[in-house]
Amino acid sequence: MILLIQQKSWWSWLWDNWLVDIIIKGGPYIMVPLFIFSVISMGIIIERIYRYLKIPKDKKIAQMLEEVEEILRTNKKIEPVVKYFENKKNALSFVFLSVLKRYEFLLQENRSINDMRQELMDTAVDSTSDYLEEFLPIVATIANVATLLGLFGTIIGMIMSFDELAKGGRGDPAVVAHGISVALLTTAAGLTVAIPSVLGYSFLRRRAEKITKHLEPFENHFVNTLLHEHGRIESYRAIVASVYRNGSLTEEGGEYLRRKRIELDISDEEARAIEDEVIKSLKVKKE
Repeated sequence: MILLIQQKSWWSWLWDNWLVDIIIKGGPYIMVPLFIFSVISMGIIIERIYRYLKIPKDKKIAQMLEEVEEILRTNKKIEPVVKYFENKKNALSFVFLSVLKRYEFLLQENRSINDMRQELMDTAVDSTSDYLEEFLPIVATIANVATLLGLFGTIIGMIMSFDELAKGGRGDPAVVAHGISVALLTTAAGLTVAIPSVLGYSFLRRRAEKITKHLEPFENHFVNTLLHEHGRIESYRAIVASVYRNGSLTEEGGEYLRRKRIELDISDEEARAIEDEVIKSLKVKKE
């Protein structure tokens, strides 16, 4: 209890005397924004560090990918995978959900497997960077603005000092000293905010780049699993539908399907199942 009272009185003294005194001396129009900037900057840095620490470990990521592969192999649909990642709520789930969203658009465009693979990998890398570097530009902006704001306070303080000296050739030394004090105080306050912000931004940016590179193999594995267990099937389904669009299968169309089966690594069993499903849905016949 005594320790808590002492701690409370210490922070009370710090707030009532030291912090408020500095804000008043430096000028509220400069010091209050700098104080707000410092709180925002440190809050973002702490939040980013916490988020980076919450990145799943390699073993956990591998387990997630195994579960996703099993879901795709069993259901042959992406809706269960979307629900799976929505329940995880971590960095990888954010990235993979972005990949799945982009994947749905690519399926509608009937893109080739190679095109989809490249675009989905780009989406994964971009999403990882967006997730890890969120709010970091604010820290960089605060570092720059805090320095300029401290410089602005310096200029104001010097103007006050020289203006006092210019009055009738005489100046009150106390007023002149106060002006110089304000100039130095705002500069020091601006640098106090800017230096940790620059260091924090640099550290977090390097850490984000390192994590992004580390996660690339897992993202590549997920994209390949998605395309192998679902993408190639859906691509072949779209090809079959286009071949049968006129209501029957021509000799040229049959040869085209055989080439696509080899290209997409579609087994004969998978091909028959897909073709029968498409034929049934389109109500056409084979020739």
